[in-house]
Amino acid sequence: MMTKYRALELLDSFAVDIPDLYPKPRLDYRGRMVSAQSVKQYLMTERYRLAEVAAVLPDPPLQGARLLDVGIAYGFLPVLLKQDENWRCEGLELPENIPAYCAFAQEHGIIVHPGKLGMEPLPFPDASFHAIIFSEVLEHLRLAPPLIFQELKRLLANRGFLIVTTPNIARLTNILKLIAGRNPMEPFPENVMSENITEHLTHIREYTMGELTGLLERNGFDVRCARYSGCMERNRPHGWITLLVPPWRGSLMVLAQK
Repeated sequence: MMTKYRALELLDSFAVDIPDLYPKPRLDYRGRMVSAQSVKQYLMTERYRLAEVAAVLPDPPLQGARLLDVGIAYGFLPVLLKQDENWRCEGLELPENIPAYCAFAQEHGIIVHPGKLGMEPLPFPDASFHAIIFSEVLEHLRLAPPLIFQELKRLLANRGFLIVTTPNIARLTNILKLIAGRNPMEPFPENVMSENITEHLTHIREYTMGELTGLLERNGFDVRCARYSGCMERNRPHGWITLLVPPWRGSLMVLAQK
């Protein structure tokens, strides 16, 4: 199992390749600009989360064990695990996002499959993977969670691992907003004419730890580890408070097994 310190060391080395792999800005499916600068900023902002996920994932159960990163984006985590842990890593990404995001993953030999979670099964046979990473994706989806977790369960081999990370709706910043009479939920955009305004939101639904672990258990997973992570609160003024009160931390991180 990789240590966080080893993961951080490798992640920091990735920044060197970014300018060559993202030489021209491109738009993602939401119309946001992806450039070398934005990719570097993402790596700096997310490095502690990526390192924590790498440290939670158990060692591969066998030589050539397959791992799928759902919503792979730049692919920093699969490249990390492929280099140091000998996972056979692959990714899933929206077809329209692959040209904007996936150059880093592809340059390092990660196969990126086009597709998305939906009503139809993903284009993989049953029990295709020994581990699935589902990190910072759940909050963006408009699907009923049982549809999501049943499909991920189908893709996992027996005793395969699933790592889920997602924002904690009960984080301290949200509590303070409610105390101040402010709504912590993402506001509807006011300048968009649409019959389904949720198509223009970033986070559709955020969860508590009880909700997340309950969803996993009801859909046939054994929760092996459930932790509140402060990975997104490092160097923030309220970080010392969440260090003392873990349920107020910003992120949920769960390791489950089929």
